[in-house]
Amino acid sequence: MDDEAPGGSPLSELPADSRPLDDVIELRLPADTNHIPLVRMLAQAVAARSDYALDAIADVKMAVDEACAQLVGTAEPGAAMNCRFQAGPENIRLAVDARTRHSQPPSDRSFGWHVLSTLATGVSARCEPDSGGAYRLYIELDLSPGAAW
Repeated sequence: MDDEAPGGSPLSELPADSRPLDDVIELRLPADTNHIPLVRMLAQAVAARSDYALDAIADVKMAVDEACAQLVGTAEPGAAMNCRFQAGPENIRLAVDARTRHSQPPSDRSFGWHVLSTLATGVSARCEPDSGGAYRLYIELDLSPGAAW
């Protein structure tokens, strides 16, 4: 059974503090600005489930919004955006990627990058060659409960 703890009990029957520490949630949707609110809502739910304070949840939502906006801004028309949240005991890690025609990641001197650097404890972006002469842009964030303070 996939939803079993190491001792054989279903995860839903375990108290929240004895469940596995890392939860991974993946979402795949069109790389379109109309879908960014869905990712932001998921980020809010992940942060709330990780017991982040209200201010920290707001920071997570802003960081996720900015990362997705940068990704969507360079994505090929019709491309899919892949989002992966990994919630651990110390932070939430977000990885988003989409197919793009740009061979370089967003500038680390842009206002958007400054926003990400302020709200996250770790930010990285890279482009890797993809099929058909395109590239795949990856943006990764480490989001801690008090990163912006």
